[in-house]
Amino acid sequence: MNQRISSMAAFAFDAIAARSRELLSAPCWMFVIGLNIALQAPFWILKNFYSFQRPLFNEDLMLAVLVFAIGVRLGWLVLAAVLVVDGVRIASLNYHFLNMADFVGSVRFLSMMNLAPFLTGAALMLLVMGVLNLLTLVLMFKRWRASMAVIQALLLAGVLLADGMNGSMQIGGIGRDNLREPYNVGGSPVWNLYKMQQAVVPSQASGLQAIPSHARDSILRWHASHPSGSILLVLVESMGQPVNSQLRDWLARQIRTTGVQQRWKLSDGTERFSGSTTHGELRVLCGLDGSYEMLGSANSGSCLPHRLADEHFTATGYHGFQLSMFDRNRWWAVAGLKAHAFDYQQSPVAVKDCHAVFHGICDQEVLRTALASVQAPRRMAYVVTLDTHLPLSNRSVQTRELAALCAQADVGEASCALTDQLGTLLRGMADQLEASASTPYVAVVGDHAPPFIRTSDRQAFLAQEIPYFLLEPHGEAERDTAAAAP
Repeated sequence: MNQRISSMAAFAFDAIAARSRELLSAPCWMFVIGLNIALQAPFWILKNFYSFQRPLFNEDLMLAVLVFAIGVRLGWLVLAAVLVVDGVRIASLNYHFLNMADFVGSVRFLSMMNLAPFLTGAALMLLVMGVLNLLTLVLMFKRWRASMAVIQALLLAGVLLADGMNGSMQIGGIGRDNLREPYNVGGSPVWNLYKMQQAVVPSQASGLQAIPSHARDSILRWHASHPSGSILLVLVESMGQPVNSQLRDWLARQIRTTGVQQRWKLSDGTERFSGSTTHGELRVLCGLDGSYEMLGSANSGSCLPHRLADEHFTATGYHGFQLSMFDRNRWWAVAGLKAHAFDYQQSPVAVKDCHAVFHGICDQEVLRTALASVQAPRRMAYVVTLDTHLPLSNRSVQTRELAALCAQADVGEASCALTDQLGTLLRGMADQLEASASTPYVAVVGDHAPPFIRTSDRQAFLAQEIPYFLLEPHGEAERDTAAAAP
């Protein structure tokens, strides 16, 4: 009996010793470290070219590796879920969605879009690299042993310790980042998603929040002294404010033509934005911030169409794409707008499909229709543009002057091309205003900063502010003075 106990003890001791030698062996450590590098490296590489918010080490990926000690299938399932959360969170923040639920919900509109332009050479190269990385992980996990979970746990503890020493650890959501070095060592996108969604619940419970808009406020001020004057409000897709002052001046000059200045007093500036396009719509229409799904009869009284209804205004909304996109066919009516329905099928080829992804009516035709509607008094026309939506259909710079300014300012081709297309939109608008028989009040404002994924292109525009241009009709005396000016 004693011999059997002694044999079992010796066997257990030998097993523990073998396990300890394995944990202390350099090849075992090198393998586990290499596995973590293989998981994190694609994001490190992409972050050199693309702009997204992500810690150096995704702790969720490191935890997913630990699950492989329980079971291979469960490990792959958890790893796939973590990668999806990481990717979706990066994309949702890039496109200015304030929470992932809204971004995921927008997927239902993909069938309305032509996705072929997204299949670029760079996208295919990334796909090939992703497949190769996946095959590498499959081969590496075949060598995975449950005993390696101890090494993985020690590595994870090391990342947590380094993260805490750097001042970016938020255990249980307590405290705030106070980085000693300008980078975030570790983080958990799953935890951030949870905290983000938790923050959404109180905001939804409290409803839409007030947010200032210079464009909207200027309309109300002008309307107070011109109660029958018509109004044209244009929300321009991805119209960001260029960081470079020369590019800002060039963009402003596109609408500040001699003919326009003879009839309108122009002013410009910036206002802060929050969220994606529909957030921008609520900002300029209603002075509210939040999800359009929360707009109802109880809180839509601040929307411009309702504010103007007392003066017997007719307010109409114009957009060249399908109005079912982001449910505009529903909530525009709640905001007091009557949606104008363009007949895409019967429209001439020359006035449609100016955007390769969003097939619809071109902006200049939409603006022409909207401007025609405000020729009579007590009319409001609200336009949401389309042609400057990213990705751009035309990615080359057509204007020589702008190309030279971009080269001088070291601004990339993509951000310069967007500035060029924004200028084309503003020039076309100026031409139509010069030809207009009436002189409505005009407010032109951006919805959000351009959601470029490349860091250099994103940094060419202000991160939190967008431009606006206000055109106030001259009085008769002012108009004569402006016309006589050299």
